[in-house]
Amino acid sequence: MYKKSSLLLILFLFFNLNFFNIFAAQDKTKPPDSQAKKEKKPIFHPHEEVVVTATATRKAVKDCSASVSVVRDEDIKAIAASNALNLLNYLPGIFIERTGDLGRADVNIRGIGQRGRRIAILVDGRPEKMGLFGCAITHAFPLDNVARIEVVRGPASVLYGSEAMGGVVNIITREPKARFVTDFSASYGSYRTVQLNLRHGGRQKSFSYYLTFDHRQSDGHRPHSSYNGNSFTGKITYAGPYKFKLTLETKYFKGKKYEAGPIDFPLFEYWNDYQRGAVDLTLARKSNTDDFYLKAYSNFGHHRFSDDWHSRDYVNGAILHYTSRRLANNELTLGADFRVLGGRSYNWPQGSWHKNEAAIFAQDEYVLGQRWIISAGFRLHRDSIYGWEGCPHWGVVFKASRRTTLRAAVNKGFRSPQLNELYIFPAANPELKPEKVWNFEVGFDEKLFSWLNIRGAFYHLKGSNLIQTVINPSPPPRFKFQNSRQFSFYGVELGLRADLSQNLAALFFYSYLDPGHETKGRVGHKCDFFLRFQEKSVFTSIQAKYVAHYFAANFSKSPLPSYFLLNARFNFRLISAVSLFLDLNNIFNEDYLIYVDLPGLAAGAYPMPGRNFNLGFRINQ
Repeated sequence: MYKKSSLLLILFLFFNLNFFNIFAAQDKTKPPDSQAKKEKKPIFHPHEEVVVTATATRKAVKDCSASVSVVRDEDIKAIAASNALNLLNYLPGIFIERTGDLGRADVNIRGIGQRGRRIAILVDGRPEKMGLFGCAITHAFPLDNVARIEVVRGPASVLYGSEAMGGVVNIITREPKARFVTDFSASYGSYRTVQLNLRHGGRQKSFSYYLTFDHRQSDGHRPHSSYNGNSFTGKITYAGPYKFKLTLETKYFKGKKYEAGPIDFPLFEYWNDYQRGAVDLTLARKSNTDDFYLKAYSNFGHHRFSDDWHSRDYVNGAILHYTSRRLANNELTLGADFRVLGGRSYNWPQGSWHKNEAAIFAQDEYVLGQRWIISAGFRLHRDSIYGWEGCPHWGVVFKASRRTTLRAAVNKGFRSPQLNELYIFPAANPELKPEKVWNFEVGFDEKLFSWLNIRGAFYHLKGSNLIQTVINPSPPPRFKFQNSRQFSFYGVELGLRADLSQNLAALFFYSYLDPGHETKGRVGHKCDFFLRFQEKSVFTSIQAKYVAHYFAANFSKSPLPSYFLLNARFNFRLISAVSLFLDLNNIFNEDYLIYVDLPGLAAGAYPMPGRNFNLGFRINQ
């Protein structure tokens, strides 16, 4: 009760402190009548950073009612990460469950994740899921072709359907910016870790292409924790007449990871062998008045585990969006999507399973009086197993002054039961209903000075129907999946960016989560700090992280030690096309644990790598 009261007090003080600024700013910024008549269609922040994931159209971050984070090209350059999803570990409200530096990197947003099953993970808008279990195979997202990553924190099911219960991660891939571009990097580091990356692309008139290859291998920081993975991606784009654009993308990944198990239950010769592939074809057209987007895609995989699990799976689907801006101050998006999920198990339990999902949705945004953006949306979703689900969204953005933007949102998220929960194992229950969550949040963006910006969000998540394994009152089997658990989370996210000079920038993020009794694997306090310096041929970054109030069980039991990490990256350009880089990780050699929510005895606290390094070079032309 004390924590909830403190959160409400913070909200009260913030809005009261801004009350006088809002009305003072209205008097100063209100244009004369003659000037107002001359102004064109209102645009809130046309020169701010633009994202596409939050509303499915181009929108400035400040103009989104949702909480949005962006991993930019300079962030990718500054952070030493083994795959794309590990980059998110430094963002507010996000924590990555991992068993080491290589291999899985399971995303939790505001305490919701479950190995990516409750998070929508996209690549250029293509959903990436396993057809039988609904999880994301996080091994399969190397940094080979990542241009930027956009993250929506909080439910986004109106636009992205099932799995967007906790949020959305959209990995946006690179495109060539010159006639021919080639980039090669190689590095060697602790635990006999080798990383190779080759990228090549080109642009000729209406055609462009981009190809990548990535190889990573390591003995691992513990016995029986080695990793070996290869990834290939390709993108071909044709810019046709009438502003139409046709894009073909494909990827293939093969990786084998040995897992040494949690500290309390070591595993020996336990491995996962993943093969994942995907292909999609996108037809898009953008103009000042209309946007059109049609994507057909296929994901497929072949998995073998040391416990004799052997399966193939697929997800085939299509997505259609149409956006109209023909009415003044209004943007209406209509859409539909359809997908078929399925697969086959070749060992126990043998069999094949499939289901389908279809939905229509609409979202409308209206700009009112140069100061307000009011949005509303609704999704009508049908699952071939359990039937219909409705999902609404409401949001508002208020430009209080030239320096202050306020926002609020109420939205619903859900996750459909997956095939493994419905049919595959003895605990399966075909009567399961979708998991649901309501999100209530308010946020602000304040430009304190020309060089200092602060952004924050306060939220309450209230969920029901969480699927969990319970004792079966009428065995056999002994256990059964049931919709039974409810939860209520409160949280705060704050971010501070200071551009101290043209070459020096600092960022600070703080995240607080009160998960009630659901404390297992959920971090209560997380602080992240960055310092970046770049001048001519030198680029240096320092990253610090502090984690506290962390438990390996619910009801605040089995506490895990708080920890502080300090990492650094140094990049020196020798000549115009060649540079050297050095990564120093866990500089203070901190002994720390991360809880990973895996099935069976594999769940538990995993010891992380101590002090380690990575040295390499890069050639780009």
